[in-house]
Amino acid sequence: MVRVFIVLSVVLVAVMLYGLFDCIARDRSYVRIMPKWAWGLVIMLVPGVGVFLWWAFGRSSFKPRVPKGPLAPDDDPDFLKRIEEEREAERRRRFHENESRDEEI
Repeated sequence: MVRVFIVLSVVLVAVMLYGLFDCIARDRSYVRIMPKWAWGLVIMLVPGVGVFLWWAFGRSSFKPRVPKGPLAPDDDPDFLKRIEEEREAERRRRFHENESRDEEI
């Protein structure tokens, strides 16, 4: 009976270490529900069950979804280019206004 307990303990520790290293090595975009550090704590503090939860709910082997377009206007290169062109046009207009004022004086 003691041998069975020792073998089960060794298997549990090996599975926990595997789950912990899997959690640490996995890219952040493939981790679901909680951050990686929280999953690491769950794996260490809840032996056996934590690893099962990690494998069932925390890790993802699917490619993360990539947004098709920019998330915000300032992530859109065309928008940023248009804004810069408008600012440059405004600077030129002001410069020409100041030059025309200087010529009148």
